Amino acid sequence: MRFGICTGLENVNRLAEVGYDYIEPGVRSALVPEADEAEFQKIREQVAKSPLKPEAYAGFIPGDLRVVGDTVDFPRLSSYVETTCRRASEMGGKVIVYGSSGSRNITADYSREKALAQIAAFLDMAADHAEAYNIIIAIEPICWREGNILRTVADGVAMAKRVNRNGIKALADLYHVWQEKEPMQNIIDAAEWLAHVHIAEPIKRSYPGNDDFDFTDFFTALQRAGYNGRVSCECKFDNFDENIETALKTMKAYI
Repeated sequence: MRFGICTGLENVNRLAEVGYDYIEPGVRSALVPEADEAEFQKIREQVAKSPLKPEAYAGFIPGDLRVVGDTVDFPRLSSYVETTCRRASEMGGKVIVYGSSGSRNITADYSREKALAQIAAFLDMAADHAEAYNIIIAIEPICWREGNILRTVADGVAMAKRVNRNGIKALADLYHVWQEKEPMQNIIDAAEWLAHVHIAEPIKRSYPGNDDFDFTDFFTALQRAGYNGRVSCECKFDNFDENIETALKTMKAYI
């Protein structure tokens, strides 16, 4: 497995010192999809000199760019996704995480089936761009605390199967799995669709090693699924420079 942290590019040197394999920054800060090429070029030059590459990206779609609802701006969405995938590819990116609950949450009176159809249509369009640039878009389940649609790994896999495109896969995030009380068997069952993983101590959403939480079941499920890809810490830190050392040692101890 390869280990990374969801954090800004300003922390890349420290991650390299500790021994991480990659960094997972946010789409909007690292790829600036709606900024001009000159602004992006400055970031690209910075990354070219960095000791680690941003192989994955989080925070895909901003809340004001809706995927679901009566005000979906599909041309803007398509332009945003194309630019994101192209720029990610130019900097060595492989995976873009689609959680972005603000883009897909629905109101109580909105048709869930219509919402799912809209998400599927968005992902099918997104796959056109992702596949053109050899990018995988990983559907991130968002638990009940933050989201109200696509809340479990099983939901994410069902959507990936519905879209049925090479550029669309699923993600397992231990925090969301735990909050939804989802069985680890769902991760095992997701084997052929699993493209990315997020991890945190799932009660406080803190870094691995902060408490005595036992990650054995989670890593066992990943291993039984045959997963040997990227695992990113998406969590809170008390002292970033110190805590990321503890997190990496903790995760490596389970493999």
